[in-house]
Amino acid sequence: MINDVYTTIKSNIKVSNLFKTCPLEIIDEIEVKNFRTGEFKLLQGSKYEDTYVLVSGKVKVYLISEGGKEVVLDIYGSGMLIGEQEAIIKTAYSASILNITPVVMLKINNHNFRKWLSLDHVFANNFIYNLSEQLYHLTKRTERYSLHSALEQTVTYLMNELQTGDQITRKQLEYEVDTSYRNINRILQILNNVNAIQVKRGNITILDQAKLYDILRKEE
Repeated sequence: MINDVYTTIKSNIKVSNLFKTCPLEIIDEIEVKNFRTGEFKLLQGSKYEDTYVLVSGKVKVYLISEGGKEVVLDIYGSGMLIGEQEAIIKTAYSASILNITPVVMLKINNHNFRKWLSLDHVFANNFIYNLSEQLYHLTKRTERYSLHSALEQTVTYLMNELQTGDQITRKQLEYEVDTSYRNINRILQILNNVNAIQVKRGNITILDQAKLYDILRKEE
């Protein structure tokens, strides 16, 4: 089992760097966990005994109201920690977690996670930096949700994703824009009608970046 842990750690450069100075006594207690899409779920308001490191795949961090309205706070990828804040202050989850792709996780008991922080000063410093970065992105996302229309959010997301070179999907867009499924359909239809984008089988292709910039400028 320990060989599986080391192999999993070394499979991703971000995760490998995270564990570079981790004490062996902590690594010895880690478990490798694999989940199919939708199998990994942690609920806001509930307490859990473990912290997780995401090795591969993606999870969404979201809030859900009593009425069922859902707001996505962030999408986590490789190298991100899950439940670390709750482990430190020993409290229930402030948000829910769900994997939106198959994922590989490293599972660490909360007690061992706190021990790792106390023993490994390099990790502790990196942890503070990563936590600050998360708070920064959360603030920017809150600003986007609060101050910008759904159309602005959609166009901004499309332009940002264009720079990454990754395939843009409609499903991913749903996690990034604070609006209803129906409204996303309406917005995509508007952008499609002016030949700014093309939507085919859930994939979005940007046809005219200049038109997107013009739409965003008029909306602001």
